[in-house]
Amino acid sequence: MKDYRIVFEKKGISRYISHLDLNRCMIRAVRRSGLPAWYTEGFHPHLYLMFPLALSLGLESVCEIMDLRLTEELPSKEILDKLNSVLPSGLHALEVREPKMSAMDITGAEYQVRIFCPDADALSLWNDFISQPEILIQKKTKKGMKEINIKSMITIRNINRQEEDLLLTLCLPAGTDGSLNVTVVTDAFQNYADKPILVKSACRTKIFSGNQQDFF
Repeated sequence: MKDYRIVFEKKGISRYISHLDLNRCMIRAVRRSGLPAWYTEGFHPHLYLMFPLALSLGLESVCEIMDLRLTEELPSKEILDKLNSVLPSGLHALEVREPKMSAMDITGAEYQVRIFCPDADALSLWNDFISQPEILIQKKTKKGMKEINIKSMITIRNINRQEEDLLLTLCLPAGTDGSLNVTVVTDAFQNYADKPILVKSACRTKIFSGNQQDFF
């Protein structure tokens, strides 16, 4: 018995597959691939799969993670080939690694965002937005709606302008200690701008552990 960490991308039409449906899709794919998957024991055995960090619906990613347990050790290439032969369009296994950290070690994620701002200086508009003393949003809790300040949660890794597009690389908290969805940031920017703004794409590019190293 051996555990493997599969790094895969979720792009194109597959970005509209929910996390629950992704789990079902991967279970079917593993079964169809012929990989010697390990199943739990008992009256209702199920295939062992685990996704350390869920991806919000509509986002793309090049660094999704699935932990898989097999009953025997196989070469990485064989695992990738078998999985990719049965995965649907937009899902593609990129590499196989040995799990060294748990989901509890995840603290952040990096996103690349492309925003179309046809009627404004996108860079100046963003600088005005992020320079606010506070960036307040409404968050739903068990006790109702709560206003929180997300400014300190946003780290800008890179920013530039390409014609009428604003290209952002953002690092946001993620994991069991709390997460900030990148769409919350883009929605707050759209509300602030009060101008026609279109989020063309948003892609998760990295997942970090507590020491800001890649979580793999």
